[in-house]
Amino acid sequence: MKRVAQIAKALVLAPFGIAIGILVFGVLGIMAIPISISGYFEQRKWLREMRASGRTRTAEELAEGEKSGTLIVDNPGWAGKSKYCWWTPDDIESLAPMSITPFEERMESLKSEFGPDSLPLDRWVYDNYLSDTIGKAYLVAARGGDLVASKLQTQMIDSKLIRTWSGPVSEFGRSDT
Repeated sequence: MKRVAQIAKALVLAPFGIAIGILVFGVLGIMAIPISISGYFEQRKWLREMRASGRTRTAEELAEGEKSGTLIVDNPGWAGKSKYCWWTPDDIESLAPMSITPFEERMESLKSEFGPDSLPLDRWVYDNYLSDTIGKAYLVAARGGDLVASKLQTQMIDSKLIRTWSGPVSEFGRSDT
């Protein structure tokens, strides 16, 4: 009898739980729409500003005219899905004030220490090459940057490739502001 009462209670309460779940997810979905639209227009504005300041190059231009330099694949956000491709004629490996450890190794070190100083190479690359105001690298692709960079690297014989994560730089404050 106790079991029957529990099942009856569950059957009576289940529709309320489902309705509350639908309501919560519906509200969250509706709230996400303006955030997504706002992000889209912010990125479009940023791309226009990069073009206007002469900080963009096409993959075709690089493939035809450049054979060296450094391609930078950057994760500008927290999720890690979006990857930008940047290019600079500089040899970042020889100019960096610290050794360039593999990206996976730097990400592994974050498990033990995470803070404003936990990614010194990524911060240095951001400050010197990727920053909107003082960076000197050229934006090549704002989508699929890892794919663009690997294709370009096969065409640009003497180029080097590094991966960075500038997402935390914005979280902990950029040094160019």
